[in-house]
Amino acid sequence: MERSGWRTTLDYRENHVRARDGRLLEVIPTWTAEAERFDGDLSFVAASGGTPEEAWAQLRADVDASRIQTVRAVRLLTP
Repeated sequence: MERSGWRTTLDYRENHVRARDGRLLEVIPTWTAEAERFDGDLSFVAASGGTPEEAWAQLRADVDASRIQTVRAVRLLTP
């Protein structure tokens, strides 16, 4: 993806599921892959998975299927 102009990142976090008394019941790992590209407009996409491989695969599938958010770039003109 980076060869086609995307800037990518991969983040990790854990969701801790606890009982009412505070005991840790479960740790759910979540990997989030993100990509952004600027080619006059800003395009971005994000995907999550239980493993890095799942997150990257979903991100690639979303890009291939054009499930991408795009916003127009805002340019400030100075006098």
